[in-house]
Amino acid sequence: MKIAFLSEMGFTGKIPKDHPNMRTEFAWMHALDAVHIPLVQYKDVTGADHVFLILPKGKLNLSADGSKISNIHNPYSVLFASNFIDVLKQNNKKVHYIQEGPNWWFNDYDIKDQFNFYNILTKCDSIYAHNEIDTKFYKGLFPNKEVNTIPTLLIEELLKHIIPNKEEKVIIGGNFARWYGGFQSYIVAQEFGVDKWAQDSHAKRENEHNIPDLNHLQRLPWAGWMNVLSTFKYAVHLMPTVAAGTFSLNCAYFGIPCIGNIKVDTQRLCHPELAVAVDDVEKARLLANKLKNDTEFYNVCSENSKKLYREHYDLKLWKKKMNMKLRDLN
Repeated sequence: MKIAFLSEMGFTGKIPKDHPNMRTEFAWMHALDAVHIPLVQYKDVTGADHVFLILPKGKLNLSADGSKISNIHNPYSVLFASNFIDVLKQNNKKVHYIQEGPNWWFNDYDIKDQFNFYNILTKCDSIYAHNEIDTKFYKGLFPNKEVNTIPTLLIEELLKHIIPNKEEKVIIGGNFARWYGGFQSYIVAQEFGVDKWAQDSHAKRENEHNIPDLNHLQRLPWAGWMNVLSTFKYAVHLMPTVAAGTFSLNCAYFGIPCIGNIKVDTQRLCHPELAVAVDDVEKARLLANKLKNDTEFYNVCSENSKKLYREHYDLKLWKKKMNMKLRDLN
C-alpha cells in the first residue's frame, strides 16, 4: 500500500527506524512505511491508497471558562474553509483524519471554524482517534462514519541499549498548568519521600523552577528523554487532558509504575492497578503510598506494565492490526 501523512511539519520524506526524535506520529509513519508531505502541499499528493491527515490545532482565544481574552486569528481558518479534502479525495483512494490533541479542542474555535472543522471530518472516509473514549465522542458526532483507534506507538531501535537503573526518585508527567495537572501530580508524588522531577515543556509556568523540592529536566529529544526516564522508580501523571498517552506508555516500556488517568488507553491497559479518575487525588495518593511501602505490589505493577505493553502495543501487533483495518477500508 502507498500511504501518505500530511501535517503542518515542513519536511518531505520517510522516517528511518533510528530517528532520534521518534515521537508518536513519527512512529506511525515509520511503522506504515509512509511518506510525510507538508499539508500546504496537499495538491501534490496523488496516487496514495491512504492519506492520513494530522490537522494543526491552531490558535485559541478563550479562557478556561469560555470568555474571550484576545483577538488571536486562527491561521488555519483559510485551510478549514477550503476544498482541500475534495482535492485529496479526487487524487487518492481514501482520506482519514487522525485526532490531534484532546477531542474538544475545536470547541474553542470561532463558530465558523467549528463548523468548517466538522465539515472536514464529515468528508473524510474514516476517523482515527487516540483512545476508546475518543471513539465514542466521534461516533456520536458522526454515527455513520467508520471510527477506529490508532494506538500510541514506540519504535524501539534506539532503546535497545538502555538498561534501566531505577533510582529512588519520582517523575511527574507535566508542568503546573491545567493541561497537565502538574500541581496535583506534585502533591501525590510527595508520598514517595524521594527526589521529585518534572520535564520542562511549553506549559512550564513562571517561577515554577523556584519550587524548592522540585527538580526540572531540560526539554530533551525523544531518545534522550527515554534514556533519562529509565532511571526513575516511580511516576505520577494526573493529566486531565485526554490525549495520546505517550508518558504512560514510555513508563510501561521500562516497567516504571505510573499513576495516571484511567480515560487514557495506555494508562488503562498498561497500568490497570494504578489507573484513576484524575479528580480522585485521594485514591492516587493512597496508591503512591502503597507503591512506596508494599514491595510486592510495586513489583507486580512493574512486571505487569512491561507484559501488558507487549500484549497491547508491540510493534508487530500494531502493524498487523493497522494493516488489517486499512485493507478492510479499501
